[in-house]
This record gives sequence, structure tokens and C-alpha cells, in this order.
Amino acid sequence: MKSQSNQGKVWMKSLLCFLAGLVFILPVLLIVMNAFKPNGEILTSFISLPKGLYLDNFVQAMETMNFWVVFKNTVFVTICTVLLAGSVSFLGAYGISHLRGKISDGFYILFVLGQIIPFHTVMIPISVMATKLHLNNTHLGLILFNSGFFTAFGIMTYVGFLKTVPRELEEAAAIDGAGPFRIMMQIVFPLVKSATVTLGILFFLWTWNDLLLPNILISDGNLRTITVNLYMFKSATNAQWNLLIAGLVVSMLPIIVIYIAGQRYITSGLTAGAVK
Repeated sequence: MKSQSNQGKVWMKSLLCFLAGLVFILPVLLIVMNAFKPNGEILTSFISLPKGLYLDNFVQAMETMNFWVVFKNTVFVTICTVLLAGSVSFLGAYGISHLRGKISDGFYILFVLGQIIPFHTVMIPISVMATKLHLNNTHLGLILFNSGFFTAFGIMTYVGFLKTVPRELEEAAAIDGAGPFRIMMQIVFPLVKSATVTLGILFFLWTWNDLLLPNILISDGNLRTITVNLYMFKSATNAQWNLLIAGLVVSMLPIIVIYIAGQRYITSGLTAGAVK
């Protein structure tokens, strides 16, 4: 009797999880379905399945929104941001984890506080700073500012991992003649692989989906990223929802692939860092 009760609870939890998952995935399914419909069919039957695969939406959307140019811009900014933010995060966290006493705690708290400040409170200072440094309408500005915002979270995550690395490994490598840089890169860095992959995926998703910062810094159409171009595309197409939705689907594909490929690292990496 007790086993039947436990089995019923398991089924109930599974059903609730399925329903919750359906609620979260439903908007994505609706977007994908409507990407293959003409505009008239979208307006009359948004929640119904498409009557056929209308692929002209994708061709017209990519031509209208100058897709390959903004796609190349987004890939360049995203990859550079991931590499720069990841490198600075690891180097900063390595230094903090090797400092002793209140100095280490002070630097760590300083970077943690960087996570608390909302982006909206620094939008105007960022705009002024970018103008004075001539970083407006440059991909360099996007890369530097994005990296600066992400580094706080990266250092906070790396420090949790680095504090668990046995110092005996570094001492043994130093006795064998390895220098500080070699110890850091060949001994310590491979031990925080899960954190590196996790941060790389998160930085990729955050940069790819960012709208506010590119919208503030970039006004040149040839330098825009995908999110900004989609935002501008909505006004330019005069509510041609079939083209807008097709553009959304194409822009979502890279992040869906990246997330599916690395989602197990996100959960396991952050959990391991929290537990350690």
C-alpha cells in the first residue's frame, strides 16, 4: 500500500514537471510554428498548426534585415567577449584566491557588489564614458563594457572553485621548477574546466541576447547586432509578423544549439562551485 502511495506521488510530480515544462516551451513552439505561415494565416490562426511549410518568410526576412552582416557582427562581439571576460575572470580570481587575510576578502566583496548594481543605474555614465573614449559605434566598446559587467560574476564563480584546489599541487610544481604562469595555466586551469565551460556558455548567452548595451552604443546599421536589428526590423517591416517571427527563429538557433550542447555543464558547474 505504501509503495502504491509513493508511486502515485512520483507520477504526480512527473505530471507537474511536464506541465511546467510545457508552459515554458509553449512560447517557443508557437514562434517556430508561425515562422512557417504567411502573414494572413498568422493573424487569423496564431495557435493552429501551419497548413504548409512557407519558407519564403526566411528568405525575405534575411534579405530585409541584412542578416549575414548583423550575424557576423554578433558572432565577433560574442566570441571576443567570452574570451576576454573569461580570461580576466580567471586571472582575477586566481590572484584573489592566493591573497591572504582581509585583502582577499576585500577584493572579493568588491566584485560581488558589482553584481548588485543594476545596469539601468549606469546607462547614462556608460554612454558618457563611451563618448569621451570614442567607443561609440565600435565593436570594441561593446566587448569592453560587456566584459566588464560579466567579470564580476566570473570572478565570484572562479574563486569558489580555486579555493578548493590543493595548494600542495602548486607547491610540488614549483619544486619541480615550474614558474607561476606555468603553474596557473598547466596545473590549476585544467582543474576548473567545469567552471570555465559554464561561464563560457553563460557569457555567450548573455552577449548574444543583449539589447540594451548595443542599442546605447551602436547607431550604425552595419555595426548592429542581431537583437538591435530585430528591434529595428519590427518598425521597418510595418508589423509584417511573418518576417519578424522568421527572423526571431533564425536568431534563436545558435543559442538553442549552444545551450543544449552545454546545459549539463551549467547546472553541474554552478552546483559544484556552490557546494565547494
